[in-house]
Amino acid sequence: MRPPRPDEPDDERAARLHDALVLLVDVVEAPVELRQVRRVGTRIVLEHAVHGAPVAFEICPGEAEGSWGVEVVARQGVDKRLLARLGHDRLGPRRFRVGTLEDHDGLPTEVAALCLDVLDRLAALGPAEPTRRLLEALALDEPVVVVDVGANPLEVPAYGRLLGLGACRVVGFEPQPEAFAQLQGRDPARELYLPHAIGEPGQAVLNVFNGSGFASMYAIDETTIDLIGDKRWRRGTRLRETVAMDLTALDDVPDLPAFDLLKIDVQGSELAVFRSGRRVLSTALCVIPEVSFFPLYAGAPTFADLHQELLDQGFCLHKFLFQKSVHLHGSQTGVERIGEARSQLVDGDAVYLRDLRHLGSWEVDEVRKLALLATFVFDSPDLAVQALDELVRRDAVPADLPASYAAATYV
Repeated sequence: MRPPRPDEPDDERAARLHDALVLLVDVVEAPVELRQVRRVGTRIVLEHAVHGAPVAFEICPGEAEGSWGVEVVARQGVDKRLLARLGHDRLGPRRFRVGTLEDHDGLPTEVAALCLDVLDRLAALGPAEPTRRLLEALALDEPVVVVDVGANPLEVPAYGRLLGLGACRVVGFEPQPEAFAQLQGRDPARELYLPHAIGEPGQAVLNVFNGSGFASMYAIDETTIDLIGDKRWRRGTRLRETVAMDLTALDDVPDLPAFDLLKIDVQGSELAVFRSGRRVLSTALCVIPEVSFFPLYAGAPTFADLHQELLDQGFCLHKFLFQKSVHLHGSQTGVERIGEARSQLVDGDAVYLRDLRHLGSWEVDEVRKLALLATFVFDSPDLAVQALDELVRRDAVPADLPASYAAATYV
């Protein structure tokens, strides 16, 4: 990193520091499940997950000229208790001051060292006490098994908290070479990634676009991009290359373990994956698919198609984790009231569960896993209490566990 100029604007300083940290983040060892660096104006944000809980560092221009302030932010409320135990000055309910650094050649290394010290101490503290008690009370015979089809590590997956707690293991599939390479080097005892393309057996072509998250076996529906009118979407959906591949049915994957959760994000090919895995899906408890409400890909199955297939396989829609809507650009987009509107629903992540009306017939370990999934994956505490009540009826957990669960806070 070159020395700073006295008259250099803050956004240029931030860009230099961001680029230097991007180079460092791939080589520094840290007790985290995800590392990502991004710049928002003059702020650099380093995203981490300690014990699966999301934590971020924000590096901003300091009050003194040529200085940088480093703060740590708990992305979800429960983790502020752990952060408070580190002894840093509290700046807000979830924000703590880590330190102030001067701008110089070695700044990126100093920032990394400061953040790693916090991460090391957070990891040593372990998960929050209520989480520890719940895991001990449930005492799973085996960890939750997750199959992740489309494991491109663009963000923390829904099951990231379970993975960070050591309560699950993952078998993931990612055919994009660049994304697959990013998944290598993780703990092989907990995470196994394979470069298979999953779907109904045969040959296919993967369209790789400028935006990695758009890769699909379907072509982009250009009329949708025209309707949205967003230049970033236009750039992100430009075709970069095509990759020929052979598809493997989920039912035909060798040595695939019986799994509890299927997380799937394959940009339009979800229906083919479901149809190719009817046998192995028959024992799964939960499916979290990306679902499409508006046709981003030409000829891709709709939300209605996916919904009906999962109903036919014995799953019921439980909830939506999130729904994404976009602004429709027009002549008045520059007007604040119009420009802030996000009216067109595009897609989202849904949660499907085995029919809960038959919870009484589930195996004890399945009910235990449901309590964990409801708590740490899709945030349904009322369902978690129902699962705990069922376990109490079977004398599988202490009778006071539902009450202690309701009195605690979990990520």
